[in-house]
Amino acid sequence: MSEKKTVYSRRAHSVCRLTYHAVFVVKYRRKVISPGIMDFFKVHTKYLIEERFRGNLTEFNGEADHVHILFELPPSAAPSMVICSLKTQLSKEARKRYPEQIRGKLWKDSFWSDSYLPATTGGADIETLEKYIQTQGTKKPRSLKSDHRK
Repeated sequence: MSEKKTVYSRRAHSVCRLTYHAVFVVKYRRKVISPGIMDFFKVHTKYLIEERFRGNLTEFNGEADHVHILFELPPSAAPSMVICSLKTQLSKEARKRYPEQIRGKLWKDSFWSDSYLPATTGGADIETLEKYIQTQGTKKPRSLKSDHRK
């Protein structure tokens, strides 16, 4: 089995890989997102992340009452600002393009619940990182493989 190689984004003054997982839930968990709306959300989310925020949409999917978005951002983009902008733009465009599907299920200007789940992704768990940082500046024990005792 081959291991995946981490691909870093190279910018003028940084090399990074900042990936995020966001979940948006429809207000009152109403089942409003049809396959057509889901397709539109995916295309529009890709456009917003890549063109407006200079990031990369990695994955997008969901169900009738919520969506999951996996994306990368440059260090200059604030994740909370990007997420709030995505929620606002997707809500506004869905109401404009699909009024008949939404009317009666949601009211006023609300489409998404006020909350959202933002999560960073990474290759190591917190415990591994804590141990790594704690051992910085200490002498590393000799590995058994390099021990040439007979």
